[in-house]
Amino acid sequence: MQHVSHIGPPADLEDDKKRWLVVGICLHSILSPSLRRFEDNVVNNFYNALKLSDQIDIQTHSRHLRKYGVVNFELNYETINNNKFTYGYQKVRYDYKVQNGVDMSKLFLQTHIANYIAFDDSCDSSALLGFIVNIDKFPVNVQTAARDVGTFKYCY
Repeated sequence: MQHVSHIGPPADLEDDKKRWLVVGICLHSILSPSLRRFEDNVVNNFYNALKLSDQIDIQTHSRHLRKYGVVNFELNYETINNNKFTYGYQKVRYDYKVQNGVDMSKLFLQTHIANYIAFDDSCDSSALLGFIVNIDKFPVNVQTAARDVGTFKYCY
C-alpha cells in the first residue's frame, strides 16, 4: 500500500480560524468602505479648521503644531511628505506643511500604519480605526465602537 502525503492546508479549518476569517472579511468588505466615506468628510472638515486656526498648511520646523487635543496627542510628521524616507530622524529638516486631509490623518498614526494615499482601498482597517480613535472630531459612540473593534481585532 502506497502512502499518500497531504500537501497544502487540511480540508477543514479550526473553528477559531473560521471565525477570524469571517471577522476579517466583514471588516474589509463591509465596515471599511463605510468608514472611508464617513471619515473623508470628518477629516477634511477638521483639516480645514486646522488650516484656519493653526495654519497647518504653511508650517515650518520652528512653528508647527506638535501636540493636539486635551490628551496632548503627539503628532507624527514622519508620516507625511516622505519625511522619514528623505530625512530619517532629522526632524529639523522635515517638511511640516500638511497638504490635505489625508496627510493630516496620517499625523495621528504610527509610521508603519500610514502607508495610504487616499481614503480608498490603500487605507486599510488599521489606519481607519486608528484615526477614528485618535481624532476627537468623531462622535464619541463612533470612537468607542472603533476602539472596541480595534481591541477585538488584535486579541488573537
